[in-house]
Amino acid sequence: MKKLPAQRWMSLWRHFYNREETEQQLTESMIQWQEKWKWDFVKVNPPACYHALDWGARYEFFDDESREPELREAVVLQESDIDGISRPDVQEGMLGTQLCVIRNLRTHFGPDLPIVETVFSPIEIAHRLMTGREAFSALLRHSPEAAHRLLAKITETFKEFCLECLTAGADGVFFATKWATRDLLTWEQYEEFGRSYEMEILPVLQNRDALIILHVCGERTYLDRMLNYPADIFSYDFFADGALPPSQVAEQTGKFVLGGIDPIRIVSNSDSVVEDFRDLAKIPKWLAGPSCVITHQATDEAITKISQALH
Repeated sequence: MKKLPAQRWMSLWRHFYNREETEQQLTESMIQWQEKWKWDFVKVNPPACYHALDWGARYEFFDDESREPELREAVVLQESDIDGISRPDVQEGMLGTQLCVIRNLRTHFGPDLPIVETVFSPIEIAHRLMTGREAFSALLRHSPEAAHRLLAKITETFKEFCLECLTAGADGVFFATKWATRDLLTWEQYEEFGRSYEMEILPVLQNRDALIILHVCGERTYLDRMLNYPADIFSYDFFADGALPPSQVAEQTGKFVLGGIDPIRIVSNSDSVVEDFRDLAKIPKWLAGPSCVITHQATDEAITKISQALH
């Protein structure tokens, strides 16, 4: 049975980049974070590059909890590379590691704690198989059919992976995109290269009664055109330029809205975050969470202050 909030949930998540590369490291860092703060749900928070490693991308990891792994070798350097890459086995490599982590967390925490795996939209994964967003943008402009071939391979792989996450013990997914913004694509482009592939994954998960958190990251997003997505919770930056009021999203969709905690202000002015809660708490379906990962600069004192303001 789907684990929907019966009361107001709160959760924060962050990276421990020097403890996320292996099954043991990520399992231990997630358990320690959850046991320290007792969040209402766990967002499994692997490094973003986990989506790309099994395709052949090479990243360098560092012994520094605040330094994100850096790309050293991309998979797709030219259009002809796309047809040469094979779909990875989701039970092996880094994807298999994620499934093991989910099993470990479910075994440790038992059946009741909601656990969601972080999974990026296919379009959000595609540029990580290349040298970056500019390279994929160029592919969209000059070779749209090649972009579709790449996105199709990614979609089939991560549809299978998402279903295996549920089998491993996850309740659902935290499904994220940064491409759904007017700064990068027109809506027609996003419909073609983003939404069409997302809709090959999300309805399948919905049919499995998965908990779906849709995270639309950034400013000037197309969230207003995505409110009909099969999501249970809409996650976004409430304070970003062009953001819809969370009360409007909740009322219009009848779904939950997740956000309201600015990772920057947790560090610079945590009192202002608590102040924001006064208005947000008037929204019955508001869930407290960050607009993006919080940083290593967030102190225990600030996190405690924010947590105690709701509990």
